[in-house]
Amino acid sequence: MRIELLMSVLAGVAGGLAGTLWSGIVSAPLLGRLRARRPQDLQPETATRVLASALLYGACGAAAGFLFWLGWGLVALVAISWPMVGLLFGLLVWAGAALPALGAMWLRLGELRTVALVQLLEALVVSLAVGLLCAFVWHRSG
Repeated sequence: MRIELLMSVLAGVAGGLAGTLWSGIVSAPLLGRLRARRPQDLQPETATRVLASALLYGACGAAAGFLFWLGWGLVALVAISWPMVGLLFGLLVWAGAALPALGAMWLRLGELRTVALVQLLEALVVSLAVGLLCAFVWHRSG
């Protein structure tokens, strides 16, 4: 059965918005400790930044959902369960997009490597959430 494009994109948006949640619950407190030591390097969280982050994560999640739909939900992987498909897709998205960009930042930031590591973890959580939700939608429609 063919998956609807809209459902894949919406699943991606929902997974992307998990990044906003993770950011507020985990990343912000971790970065807040660093901000206390180096206030000139990190801007404080504001409502505008949280909204912009949510829009960015939602849009990137939608793009990943579209990629999942275009890839027919990794249809060639027939011998593994849908959660494993979702985790694999999430890891592929993370490894292909976030890991190179944030890894390069980590190599170049010197004293601020903690920031890059926090962002790498946040991007991994978002990618896995997107992958799992997209795979779940694909599984439910099939």
